[in-house]
Amino acid sequence: MSNVSSSKKRKANDGRATVPDGAHDVNTGSTNDGGGFLSSWFGYFSGQRNDASSGPSHEVNNTSQLDRMEVMMMRVEEKLATVSSLESRCEQLEAKCNSLENMLQSTSQSTKEHIDSILETTSQSTKDHIDKALKYHEMLIRNQNWEYSAPMSTMDELLDVNYDDNEAEYIYETSQVLKRSTEALRGGNFPDQSVDKRVTGISLFIDDYPLVDDETNNELSPHWREFAAALKDFKPAFDVLPDDSETSITFGNVQLNQEMTQLVKDALMKVPFKLFCFQYSCHFHGGMSTIAAMMDNNKYLQILDVHRILDMDSNDITKLCSAIHRHPSLVDVSISGCFTGSRLGNEMLQTLLRTDGLKLERLGMAENSLTRYRYRTGFNVCALLSNYLAGNPRLKFLDLTDNHFDDGDALLIANALRTNTTLKNLIISGNRVGEPGDSLFRTAVCNESSLNSVADSNHSCMIETEYALDGNESEEREINRANKIYRLLSSRNKTMSNVQHFGDIDVKLLPNVLEAVQKYSISLNYRDDDIVKASSIVYEIMRCWDKVPSLYLR
Repeated sequence: MSNVSSSKKRKANDGRATVPDGAHDVNTGSTNDGGGFLSSWFGYFSGQRNDASSGPSHEVNNTSQLDRMEVMMMRVEEKLATVSSLESRCEQLEAKCNSLENMLQSTSQSTKEHIDSILETTSQSTKDHIDKALKYHEMLIRNQNWEYSAPMSTMDELLDVNYDDNEAEYIYETSQVLKRSTEALRGGNFPDQSVDKRVTGISLFIDDYPLVDDETNNELSPHWREFAAALKDFKPAFDVLPDDSETSITFGNVQLNQEMTQLVKDALMKVPFKLFCFQYSCHFHGGMSTIAAMMDNNKYLQILDVHRILDMDSNDITKLCSAIHRHPSLVDVSISGCFTGSRLGNEMLQTLLRTDGLKLERLGMAENSLTRYRYRTGFNVCALLSNYLAGNPRLKFLDLTDNHFDDGDALLIANALRTNTTLKNLIISGNRVGEPGDSLFRTAVCNESSLNSVADSNHSCMIETEYALDGNESEEREINRANKIYRLLSSRNKTMSNVQHFGDIDVKLLPNVLEAVQKYSISLNYRDDDIVKASSIVYEIMRCWDKVPSLYLR
């Protein structure tokens, strides 16, 4: 039993057939799943014999396998061909990539060369503009952390330290104006308080106060130092403006002691403003010497306006006129209200006009008591002025308002205008010119005694006495001339008297006369009651000129 059990265990363990000990028969008919080595070996050779005995079936199997192998080889060859094609395409793509890389390198190089060429040919003005813009932004960056350091006092605090009401109010208002202006400058803005939006600039207007002493002005020194430092640093803001910008610096009712004057003078040395204006009782230490130095250090200055600066003397006049004459770009000067009740106005105008090479195009000399003291001095500045105008200088604008000119002076100026073709505006209102003087000016503009005298009149200057005189409304001289001639023809046509003034005009000029009538009529408005149509004048000439029939008899 034990042996049997042991055999069963082995059978269960290895899955092979077992027999009792001593048994030697081989069971070839066993159908166990395991089979056993001998049954497997026997089955293999039995299969070989069966295959050998099968014959043609075996050959069919071999042929089928060869067909499958051929199909597989064909597929392999197709795949190899595909791979070969892909390799060729890869090579082509690689060649194209190399070509594109070369093209990109070439394009990049040519682009770089083009850019370099552009940079090399960029105008100096463009480079300067870029540089100015950078400096402006650098200025803004520097001022980001800036704070106003001057102490601000209230009215009560100023009164507590023994300033009177006027002094305390002057210090308080001036410090407020300086603080606002300084903060604007540090922020890159122009503190222009003027109403003229066409002008970009810096304006300091203080209310009119009595002249204060140096001790009172010393209270404002910290504020002026802040303003002067900001103004000195503000030049980049002027530089980035368009070239045609109207830039200005204006001081109104400003009082400066010696220290403050030097601070402002130094700050203005390199600031490129075009208009320099001093108005209403400005007091600078050094007077006109300081203003002349400021002018000399600004080559961009074009306009100088000095209004009601009352403390100038002969020395100041000499310095100011010298600065005006030597300045390279100054073309517009107005010295108004500075010599009221003084003969220094005559001296100012005389000094200006007697110097050769005066380049001014505009001159204002209003409210300066010109000609008032001629009988005391024995010198008539108007005679000098008329000689100057008759020489056709560059002057285009002249303001002589409120200067005691009379009818005799009007005669001198009117005679000068007969030959002057450059002056565009003359303002002579507020003087002692009466109807005789006005008549002289009207004759200078349009002398209607004959067609020739009309043609020889002044056709360029608009004259303002107490009202504007008609005749030169257009800026074009030829248009003004044509209008005047046609108005005279039109006026005479109403009485059919034009031909009476033809005198010994050759009738052969008739075509020219008719052409001139048509030409002169073009720019006029026929709705004006004083104007007739050109056809009416032509009809008059053809009907009434007794020389016309002789043309048809020849």
